[in-house]
Amino acid sequence: MKFFKKPGAAIFLSLLVVYLSTTISINAKLTDKCLDISDGFFVGVRVDGVDYPPVYDSVKELCSISDEMIIIAKNYGIDTEDLYYAQDWLESAMVYSPEEVSYIGSCYEDFIQQLKLVENQLLSTGLSQRHTAAMEEYSPQISSATAAVEENSAAYNETVRQFLREYDKFPTAQWADITGTSFPGYFGSL
Repeated sequence: MKFFKKPGAAIFLSLLVVYLSTTISINAKLTDKCLDISDGFFVGVRVDGVDYPPVYDSVKELCSISDEMIIIAKNYGIDTEDLYYAQDWLESAMVYSPEEVSYIGSCYEDFIQQLKLVENQLLSTGLSQRHTAAMEEYSPQISSATAAVEENSAAYNETVRQFLREYDKFPTAQWADITGTSFPGYFGSL
């Protein structure tokens, strides 16, 4: 108990308590702000007074189309293993790493590359009448959904850009480093 009565120990403990409480408070508030931005991928964003739908919805639509195309492709011996795994990585990233939008974007780029490859193979294969009709439906849906992903991700990326302009500077950036807080990432390559 005599240790706590010493002025040096009291000052040290006071400084430690102030430092720890400040760090914890900043971490909590900064993490909440970062998650608000990352959540825009899943719930949509508002940029310059315009509401943009979630990127997530269009990506999930593409995954649903991919499921159907994989079934069709297997009927014609087209290798869909790379598409299957790319889709699995993408869906897993959206479920298990929702705050890592940059990683989701990377998985999306791999997925869309494989989806286009399988789509092109299907379109150049002699398909049955039923499968031809299905592909005539899926191809415009793929184009529409990828266009929506591009438009909505541009709006999402603008919210990230605005956030970084405001917070990725002294002293916030240094506090983020100290507390281990990750700033939100861009979706896809810019």
